[in-house]
Order: sequence, then C-alpha cells, then structure tokens
Amino acid sequence: MALNVKGFSAAPQLVAGPVTVDPDIVYSGFTTDVSVTVKGARQEMFFLCFAPALEANLGIVHCYCSANDTVIVRLANLSVGNINPASQSFYFLGL
Repeated sequence: MALNVKGFSAAPQLVAGPVTVDPDIVYSGFTTDVSVTVKGARQEMFFLCFAPALEANLGIVHCYCSANDTVIVRLANLSVGNINPASQSFYFLGL
C-alpha cells in the first residue's frame, strides 16, 4: 500500500548519513538542540533521525529543518544525571 499524503510521498527525498555529530552535554531532565549540516535538507521536508550509538537514557524527541542544509535534532535526557554524549554517527531520512 502506497502512502500519499498532501506534501508527502512514500519515496524519501533525502537519505543522508553517516553524518558525524558531537552533541553538547544534556542536563538531567532537560533537552538540548543540536544543529547538524545535512546537504540537501529543505524546510518543507519532514525528517526522521537515527543515532545507533546514542547513550542510554538519551532520546531523540524531534528533528526538523530550520534552514536549507541545516537540521535541528532535539535530544532529551531521561536520567537523573547529566550526560555528555560522544561524537557519533547520525542518519537522516527526509520526506
């Protein structure tokens, strides 16, 4: 079954990765936004993001294109301690 929603299609418009990202510290119970350069990203796209090596208790809660070639990834710290994530690979799918 094909997905057709106004403005979206089943075929991805952009697949990017691995893109190396070095997030700043994420404080306990808070979120932080990470700006990532993703060539070909456009503001009208819907983004999904995956980071296979993301530390335990960190979650990707939102990602969006803030400007052409720039995707913002919001990380949330669900633990009781601060987490300083390592530099790692992120993958993006733009629809």
